Amino acid sequence: MNPLKINLSLIAATVIIVFISSCESKLDITPVENNTSGQFYTNEIEMKQAVVGIYARLGRNGTNTDFATDYFWLASENRSDLLYIAGETSAQNDQLELRKYIISPNSGTVSAIFSRLYALIKDANNLLYNTKDGEYMRYRAEASFLRAYAYFELVRSFGPVALITKPIETEEAAGLPRESPENIYAQIIADLQYAAANLSKVYTGAESGRVGSLAANALLGEVYMTMAGYPMNDASAYGKAEAALAGIITDVNARFGPVYSQLFTLANENKYDLFSIQFASGNSTTGSSLPGYITSSSASGTPFPDWAFSSFNQQGQDMRVDTILIKEMKANNDLRFSASIDTGFWSTSVPTTRTWISKNIITKFLEKDNTNSRIKAWNDYPRNFPIIRDADVFLLYAEALVRNNKASLAKQYVDRIRTRAGLNALASDPTIDDIKRERKYEFIGEGRRYFDLVRWGETEAISILTNFARNYHSKTNGQLPTKKDLLLPIPQNELKTRNNWDQNFGY
Repeated sequence: MNPLKINLSLIAATVIIVFISSCESKLDITPVENNTSGQFYTNEIEMKQAVVGIYARLGRNGTNTDFATDYFWLASENRSDLLYIAGETSAQNDQLELRKYIISPNSGTVSAIFSRLYALIKDANNLLYNTKDGEYMRYRAEASFLRAYAYFELVRSFGPVALITKPIETEEAAGLPRESPENIYAQIIADLQYAAANLSKVYTGAESGRVGSLAANALLGEVYMTMAGYPMNDASAYGKAEAALAGIITDVNARFGPVYSQLFTLANENKYDLFSIQFASGNSTTGSSLPGYITSSSASGTPFPDWAFSSFNQQGQDMRVDTILIKEMKANNDLRFSASIDTGFWSTSVPTTRTWISKNIITKFLEKDNTNSRIKAWNDYPRNFPIIRDADVFLLYAEALVRNNKASLAKQYVDRIRTRAGLNALASDPTIDDIKRERKYEFIGEGRRYFDLVRWGETEAISILTNFARNYHSKTNGQLPTKKDLLLPIPQNELKTRNNWDQNFGY
């Protein structure tokens, strides 16, 4: 087991699992829910427990699937122009409905995303409300970052939502209106600026995996780039993004991983990422569920005998990578291809009886080791999931520079990404199309593509997604995407408790 990993257990009937790197083997934490505000947040130990519990909301957190699976795989990558469903199973109907643009407000996956992010916000609000500015600044800054992150994902996925910045009663929360995106983004920016001012650049050793000021400023840059695009179209935000990212570009450059394939190994976790969800095998509630959605299999069969332990099974649909993208990456000898995608697997581990099964599947986060006895279940894989890493900063900064008519300054950052991928440097200054292409290849499987398409514009997003759906899904009871599909529906169970919210357009 990677020594930087840690299983964080709770002594209680209600368990909150925490995913933060540490050299310790086990940390027992009494649930915050069992303490009143007067009893908790009173010393360093309790503050550390509280902030680690906020991070936990992004992990499995007592559920079968983690946030990365629900949000970045099912609700993002699965809706983009990178993956298609080759064969349907009876499992995971939400995945089918999201892929075919027929998702409804009754979706359990959509509801889980919404409620998980608000649970994170609630935990962060409790910590910030029960401490004073000037004390426990490290923990307050982490809570501020995580609250900002949760609101960022809410506003770009659901549009206007309720803005809550302190503990309130359920009845009061139910009466809150949908706040304007402008006000939500103002809160996000304030929280990230506070976090950046009160955190060290990065944390290492026993504290690897905790966010630092580099992560806060990187997310701030991404927030500004999102505000500059659809639907806000605030062109002034490009300059703000450039400034935010310029301030950290030298430090991020020092953390740049020179070999793409090594970015996703257990040995290098938390070495190059700025912010990632932490996972560890060996416990039924600490591992990642994302590899369970690579491609479908019967519940009793092992789909990848050469790679997976004997009791591994799958939960998702038969997801394949776009064949056009496969051809392009192969033709270019792009090193990101072999590090992210496999073209098939053997049907058995016995050489005399096995046959090759051809399927282009994303295996970037699958730990290929059929002797790994620490992996206990399909949702117990050890790979961290990166939310912000070196290439995010380089390519977002380059994009901001190009948008601000400084393409010559952007070239070195685009070239750095290309040469790491085994490609030649650009022959001239980068264009927006160059950057879009690099982002598509660089982040395969990481859930960036769908949100990139949306911020690049309504017309472009619908056109690209429509052409893809027409090729793969519109003839299998799917629909072609429309404007409504640029947001998720507000969960129906949320609307039932409120009489002042309208459903998102088209649902």
